[in-house]
Amino acid sequence: LVLSSTVNEMMGSVELLRNEMVTMFFVVAVAALLLGMLISSLISKPIAELTRGIQRMGKGDFSARVPVRNGGGEISDMAKSFNSMSERLERLEESRNQFVSDASHELKTPLTSMKILLESLIDQPEMEEELRTEFLSDMNKEIDRLNAVISDLLSLVKADSHSMRLERENISLAVLVKDVLHRLEPIINKNMQTLNFEVLDSCDIYADKDKLMQVAFNIIENASKYTQKEGTIEVRVLKNGKNAVLEVKDNGPGIASEHIDSIFQRFYRVDKARSRETGGTGLGLSISKQIVLLHNGDIKVESKEGEGTTFMVSLPVNQG
Repeated sequence: LVLSSTVNEMMGSVELLRNEMVTMFFVVAVAALLLGMLISSLISKPIAELTRGIQRMGKGDFSARVPVRNGGGEISDMAKSFNSMSERLERLEESRNQFVSDASHELKTPLTSMKILLESLIDQPEMEEELRTEFLSDMNKEIDRLNAVISDLLSLVKADSHSMRLERENISLAVLVKDVLHRLEPIINKNMQTLNFEVLDSCDIYADKDKLMQVAFNIIENASKYTQKEGTIEVRVLKNGKNAVLEVKDNGPGIASEHIDSIFQRFYRVDKARSRETGGTGLGLSISKQIVLLHNGDIKVESKEGEGTTFMVSLPVNQG
């Protein structure tokens, strides 16, 4: 088989092939460049958005959020984690600001009262002895209130910093509650309230006696404060499985359902006016919950408006 062709025809074919290859190379190169730019944009845009979000957060803007891309992947997971972190930081910042505001108010109120009383004493040097004694007595009460707020704040700081330590010993929860009731007896008698104390088990536990006395005191005192005169307070100590239980029930006005989840928050008061009249700081239940959790226990509340409130403190029964 013989194929014959002129040199010019061969060179023309080679030139045509070369031109087609060059054209194809440029087409492929442009397509690859455009595709690379598109892929780079898809990858770099979420990273740039995440970077801007981090920069906003670095400037103190905890409301920063980044869009989450569909389809999953590591970048999508990073965006979700960032948004979750931002939400938590924003809630913490709001809580911190509210805490500072409430604490400042609680500290300012007794100081303002003392300043007014002190200025009255200074401006009226010839004040009657009886009135002067009354003013000094009021100042002493405000100092006690101020000291109570500061003590509670220090307790919360220790709990938050995990520096609160338990001095555990073998104790009887029933005996501890009996001692607390003896201390609160004057308040309960003053309010002409009926106290029913029932011990179903001595509930020997290994715990911090002083801190649990603070828990029992806070809960039972609250029951007396928020129960009307001649009301009834029922206190029971019992064993439920592997837990020792302190149950405090009153027949007071109760707590509305929308307040139940908030009563353990710091400075939270269902009835602000009444709480200030009774001298509460709004920190007792929050401190009590921290102490109970530190003992690996649990504290719950059940309440209905007009039917009273029941607090239940559960503590593990274990020996040291």
